[in-house]
Amino acid sequence: MTLRNTTLTAVAALTVALTGAAVAQDASTAPGTTAPAGSSYHSGTTTPAPATAPAATEAPAVAATPAPVEAPAAEPAPAPAATPEAAPAAAPAEATAEAAAPAEPAADAAATAEPTAPAEAPVVPAAATPTEAPAAAEQPATDAPAAEPEAAPAAAEAPAAAATEAPAAEHAAAEGGHAEAAEDTHAAPHIEDISFSFEGPFGSFDQHQLQRGLQVYTEVCSACHGLRYVPLRTLGDSGGPGLPEDQVRAYAANLDITDAETGEDRPRTPTDHFPTVSGEGMGPDLSLMAKARAGFHGPYGTGISQLFRGIGGPEYIHAILTGYDGETKEEAGSTFYHNAAFSTRWIKMPQPLTEGQVTYEDGTEASVDQMARDVAAFLMWTAEPKMMDRKQVGMVSVLFLILLASLLYLTNKKLWAPIKNGRKPE
Repeated sequence: MTLRNTTLTAVAALTVALTGAAVAQDASTAPGTTAPAGSSYHSGTTTPAPATAPAATEAPAVAATPAPVEAPAAEPAPAPAATPEAAPAAAPAEATAEAAAPAEPAADAAATAEPTAPAEAPVVPAAATPTEAPAAAEQPATDAPAAEPEAAPAAAEAPAAAATEAPAAEHAAAEGGHAEAAEDTHAAPHIEDISFSFEGPFGSFDQHQLQRGLQVYTEVCSACHGLRYVPLRTLGDSGGPGLPEDQVRAYAANLDITDAETGEDRPRTPTDHFPTVSGEGMGPDLSLMAKARAGFHGPYGTGISQLFRGIGGPEYIHAILTGYDGETKEEAGSTFYHNAAFSTRWIKMPQPLTEGQVTYEDGTEASVDQMARDVAAFLMWTAEPKMMDRKQVGMVSVLFLILLASLLYLTNKKLWAPIKNGRKPE
C-alpha cells in the first residue's frame, strides 16, 4: 500500500469517527435533554468555546510531533502546520483530489492522534477561526525548544572543529618541515671549481704549496688519517715537495715503527712508508683519496664535464674541509656535523680546520680556505706522485706521434703518386 492510499484511508477513518461523534451528540440532545454547556447546541447559538478548543488544540499538537517519523517521505514544510484545525478541514476536502495532497501530512498526524482525541470535541466550522490564533501562537513555542538543542550541538561543534584543525595545521607544518629537510638532505652538494696549478696538460705542482700541505697534514690530519701507500723518500722528489735529503731523514725520524725482526719500536727511515692509522674513531686512509672522490658529475650525471674540469677530487676535499656551518645534531648516541659538501649533509668528523691553526714557515696567512687548498693539493700529489713525469712523457709521446704521422703521410704520397697520377712510361 502506497503512502497516498494510506493517507486517504486515514482521512476516511477520521471522517467516519467524527461523523459518529456528531450523531452521538445529536442523540444525547433529544427532546427532554439539555445540551452540554459550551457546546454549539446550547440555546441554538454558536459559541466559540475558548476553554475547550485550546485543550483540543494541545492534544493533537503533541500527538502530531512524531508525524515526520511515521511519514519520512513527507515534505518538512507541511509538518509544523499539523494543528487540530487541519483535521476538520480534511473532512470537507475528501471530495476533491486537489485538497487531498496538501492534507496528507496533517491526515497522518490526525490519524495518529485519533485515540487520544476527546469524544466531546465536535466539528465546529465557525469556531475554527478563533482557535487558529492560539494554535499559531503555540507553534513557535513548541518549535523553539527543538531549535535550542540543535543550536547547542552546533555551538559545541565549533570549538571541537577548531581543536581538530589546530593539530592538523601543526601536523601539516611538521610534514612541510620534514619535506624541506628531506629536500635539503637529498640536494646535490655544492663543489667549487678551483684552479689548481697542476691542472691541464702543462700544469705542475707548486712545491711551496705541497710543503704547506705536508705541514697541515702533519699537524692536523695525521692524528686520524694515515698515508700507508706513500713512501717517505718521495718527499724529496723533484716533482713533489722537493725537500732536501736531511729534512726527509729528520721528518722520518720523528715517526716510530715496530721492527718486524726485533719486535721493538724504532724511528722510521726514508725507505719506510707513512704510518697507518687504524682503530675506533679513526678516519680512512688518505693515500688515494684525491682520486677516489669525484667532485664533478655533470651535466645530469653524465660526467662529460670531467673532460674539461677534471674529476674534481681535490675540489671535493677542499669543499669538505670548508663546508661546515657549526650546526650539530645527536643521533643514535653520536654527534653529527652539518656539511654542505657531504652527500648526506651530515658527517661524523668534526670541523678539523680553524683560523690560524697552523703557522706557515713562509709567512702565508693560515686561513681555513688556504689550508684546505694546500692539503688538497698535497693529497693530490700523494695519489699521483708521478704526475709530472707522466705529463712529461705524455708530451714527448704526443710530439713523436705527430712527427711519425707526418713522415708516414709523406712516404705514402711519394710511393703512390705515380700510380694515382697515371704517368705514362717513357
